[in-house]
Amino acid sequence: MTGSPRRLPTLIQGATPLFGATLVAEPKRLLDEVYGFGVDAFDSGLVYADEGGTCDGRLGDWVADRGLRESVTLIGKGCHPGPPDWTASRVSPELVAEDIAVTLDRMGTDRLDLWLFHRDNSAIPVGELVDAAQRQVASGAIDAWGVSNWSTERFLEARDAASTSPPAVTSPQFSLVDQIAKPWPGISTITGPAHVEDRAQLADAEISVITWSPLAGGFLTMARESEPVHDSETSRCYDSSENRARRERCRQLASARNCSPEQLAITYVVTAPFRTHVVCAARGGLEVAANLEAVAMKLTGEERKWLEDGDY
Repeated sequence: MTGSPRRLPTLIQGATPLFGATLVAEPKRLLDEVYGFGVDAFDSGLVYADEGGTCDGRLGDWVADRGLRESVTLIGKGCHPGPPDWTASRVSPELVAEDIAVTLDRMGTDRLDLWLFHRDNSAIPVGELVDAAQRQVASGAIDAWGVSNWSTERFLEARDAASTSPPAVTSPQFSLVDQIAKPWPGISTITGPAHVEDRAQLADAEISVITWSPLAGGFLTMARESEPVHDSETSRCYDSSENRARRERCRQLASARNCSPEQLAITYVVTAPFRTHVVCAARGGLEVAANLEAVAMKLTGEERKWLEDGDY
């Protein structure tokens, strides 16, 4: 990862077990298990919070308690809409320093290994946002920066506009199944035939692509039936005849490979033809072990094509 002294690993532990309705009973125990399996990069975000605390705070408390600051990669995000108006953009040069300062305070650290704009606002000239992020690198508050949920075009514009510290990372959604509707406003995806050009542009060796939701909001998990589902946002965003067919092929190949469909779905992501890193929100040691097995697996070109469209 350009600009950071730490290598960004293929597998990154996701934030959802550390806040909100999905908060685990013992966050430090989970983080101990994750780190014990060798996963040393952790995703967080300013907006990840609940009435009892924040993901930043719980993660930072564990890092300080275990004395691990120099042994882990801490990823923060900011400039995301928040209360009281979740529809109002918070993407502005002025809020970059403010949000980073809040994150550092919550985590109890003096720097982040990587910080990402969590959303974009195309009305703001990209050069102004680049300059604000570069100033934070120069100040030592962050080692590197990038973007989440920006279009590939805007990300590449930001790289061209940078003078000292170009964005090293872009973080869109990517999975085996197409995203037919956005789960949240303002997010981006590079999945499916419509985004072939995006994926080709991201094949630059210096670009790290941190992908989120490799299991498509749970659509690719074993808990899902092969028939249409009607009970959640996952259905709205991913349920189509084409996606159900891809899911069934994923299950068939997983059975032949003696692995789980979830593992194969993660393998599909990390074997993409660009430098891919995947955020997986393991909730225990067994899930961490399975995720590590998945990122070590390979797919042939023929297997990949068959998963996508059923043809060799």
